[in-house]
Formats: sequence, C-alpha cells, structure tokens
Amino acid sequence: MKLIQRILCKVLLITTLLYITEGQKSGCEEWTPNDLHDICCERCSPGYRVVAHCGKDLHTLCTPCEPNSYTLNPRASFCNRCTQCIDPQVEVKPCSGKADTVCGCIPGFRCGNEQCRYCVEECPKGQEPTNDRTCRKCPEGTFNNKTHSPCKPWRKSCSEGEYIIARGNEFRDIVCSRIPVITPSAPKETTTPKTTERTKTDDNSIYPLIGFFGGSSALMIIFILLLWLTYKRTKSKSKSKDPKPDTPTHGELTIMMVEHEEACSFHQPEQEQGGSSESINTQDSETKLIV
Repeated sequence: MKLIQRILCKVLLITTLLYITEGQKSGCEEWTPNDLHDICCERCSPGYRVVAHCGKDLHTLCTPCEPNSYTLNPRASFCNRCTQCIDPQVEVKPCSGKADTVCGCIPGFRCGNEQCRYCVEECPKGQEPTNDRTCRKCPEGTFNNKTHSPCKPWRKSCSEGEYIIARGNEFRDIVCSRIPVITPSAPKETTTPKTTERTKTDDNSIYPLIGFFGGSSALMIIFILLLWLTYKRTKSKSKSKDPKPDTPTHGELTIMMVEHEEACSFHQPEQEQGGSSESINTQDSETKLIV
C-alpha cells in the first residue's frame, strides 16, 4: 500500500514539472481545459503578452514582448514601451521584457517621485525645495539642518532653567543653555569682574601719560635744534665781519707803497746830493730876503 502511494506521488510530481516546463516553453504560466476541447490561458509568463485567451495550441496563446518594451500584467494584451533616461537622469538598470528601465540622477540632483520619472535639484542645508522644482533659502524664523528637506520654525523659548545664548539662523535652531547659579559663598565670581575692570582702567590711564611725556620730549628736541641752528648762523656772520689777519690795512698799504717807490728810484747819488744843496741854497736866500 505504501509503495502504491509513493508511486502516485512521484507520478504527480513529474506531471506537475512537465506542466510547468511546458507552460514556460509556451509562454503561458497557467492554463485550463475548455469544454470545446480547447485550452485557455489564465496567465502569461513574465515578459509575455496575451495573443488569444483560448485555442487548440498552448504555444499560440502568449507571445514575448517586442524589443524595448515590457509588461507587468500577466493578462495584458499589449506591452509598454521602455522608459528612456534623459539628462540629468542616468540609466541604473536596463529595460527587459519583465521590467521597465530603472533611472537615477546625477550628483546634485535627486528623483522627483518614487519611479524616478524626473530629477529635481537637490537642496542643501539651509534651503528647502519648492513646487516648481527649485530651491529657496529658509525664510526668517525657520531652519533646515538636513539635505533636501522642508524648513522648520525656530523654537519660541527654551526649557525651564535655560535661556537663549545664540539666535537661530537658516542652518540651526536657537541655542539654549542653563543659567549659571551664583551663590554668596563664591566671592571669586563677584570680585573677578571688578579686578578685571580695575586692570583695564589702570591700563587705559597709562596711555595719556605716555602721550604727555612723548610730546614733551619731542618739543625739547625741536627747541634744542633751533638753538643750535641759531648759534651756527650767528657764528658764521661774526666770522664774515672780522678782517682777515693776512689782509693789510690802509695805512700799511701807504707805507708799503712809499718804500717801494724809494727802492725803485733810478737817480745818481750826485744828482741826489746836488738837488739837496740847491734846495739848501734856495732856503738860505729866502731867509735873507725875509730878514
């Protein structure tokens, strides 16, 4: 009895395999007999379309899709044309009779829908996509810290015990922090600012003193230079007025001229003596006449 059951199971398995194999060869995945001794195809194999629902030959009921076409409906009587990827789209997976082309987008763009039928510009942080497939900056009071996402409004307030330490912008929300607690037992926190203020005041008071001494020094240097220049000019004028030691005076020039004439006289000694005796006789005669 068990042997008969095993034989029947094997026969059934073989028949099913032959049934499936025959269906794959014919393009019909599921068929049923008809009362008119025909065979009706209930579902074509993937990549096949229906030619006739029933007929005498199972191989004539379904046919493969034409090149550059596909179908996803096993009972469809026609195939769809494959999608062509257009820039900025790129082909990720080619089309087949069982499925359409899979497209993607080049860097800087992303798919506009689930089927990636078109590409839109990818909006960076701080911007958001618009209905016309462009990007715009987040309006005042909103931010976006994700790529290609809508802008979100800033928080209006911080949590309890916190306060706003930084204003929000198009890239981030407001920044909150806890308020530091200052207790009386911490004198350093209260005295440190005063010490700092004094130091700043002392530092600032030095600058006027430096300016005063610097200006005074500059005036003194200028005054000394003026005195030195005046002294030099006075000394040069006095030198120009005094006679030079090598230049003879008017009297000295007269004496020198007389001495030169005597040295250059060309008379004979007798003439000189005669001249002198004549002058003496003349003087004696004049004296006698006067007496």
